Amino acid sequence: MKVSLILGCVLILTNVPTSHAQQFKWGDPNYKLASEIASDIGWYQIAATKAWAVNESGLKDARCMITLDNLRAAGVPDTRIVDVKYDAPEFKRGPHTLAEIRTSCVHVETLGKIQYFERWAKFAMKDTPNLNSGRYEVAYYRNCIQVYDEIVKAGISPSERVPDDVIGGAAWSGSIEELRKKWCDFGFSTANAKTAASEALYRKVLTSDKLKIALTYQEVILPGGARTTDPSKMAAASVWFEDFSPSNVCTDGRQIHNLRRYQFGSDQRIVKTTEQEYCGSAPLSAFH
Repeated sequence: MKVSLILGCVLILTNVPTSHAQQFKWGDPNYKLASEIASDIGWYQIAATKAWAVNESGLKDARCMITLDNLRAAGVPDTRIVDVKYDAPEFKRGPHTLAEIRTSCVHVETLGKIQYFERWAKFAMKDTPNLNSGRYEVAYYRNCIQVYDEIVKAGISPSERVPDDVIGGAAWSGSIEELRKKWCDFGFSTANAKTAASEALYRKVLTSDKLKIALTYQEVILPGGARTTDPSKMAAASVWFEDFSPSNVCTDGRQIHNLRRYQFGSDQRIVKTTEQEYCGSAPLSAFH
């Protein structure tokens, strides 16, 4: 008798969700939206580790949240049932309320934002050895810091941890705050210091448009065709050239070159800019 009572209670509890909430059926005006959320909340499992990951990352709302918000805006209560087709960290596939799915979707959004931060933090980590050679990309460090600030502003806790990994033989683990300080803040401050030092020579003798171009390209072509990175030679010349090579080619197969000519006034501002296209490298006669 006792065993029968327990089994009966279990049966009743198991049937509670479907008996008190209606599932979506064909013909329901919100059937398409319900089908979208049933087919893809946004989760998948990494085959090697079985760890959970998300299909999308970024600062915008996850697709599942947009769908859920559209259902809510249409007046669909969170108690309605959707037959979810795939497992999620919070539950197995099968019938679940929109409220349960929303909880899982919030998790998707959180992990998506963390993964977006990780992307830039990993770029920063991999670029760190380049700080010594001067071939670094300061945008990696800047973007990492900006993304961190954005996701924390969006409600992600600085103590959220990333999945442990090994990248290039180095351990990848810790909270997003720890990773920002270790790779992004350090790299950004170091890169800025090196950039300031390398720009100092240009800033000493160049101003206005000349300075902008010099800091952008670091090297210019002088009349006669000689290339230079010497700020004093740049300051003395009233004409500079830059040679650009787009991906397209001429009909004979030669690389197209666009030769841009800058003419400066005594105040180092541009007074005239012209551009000429050549099949192959520009002849020396063009550098006048």
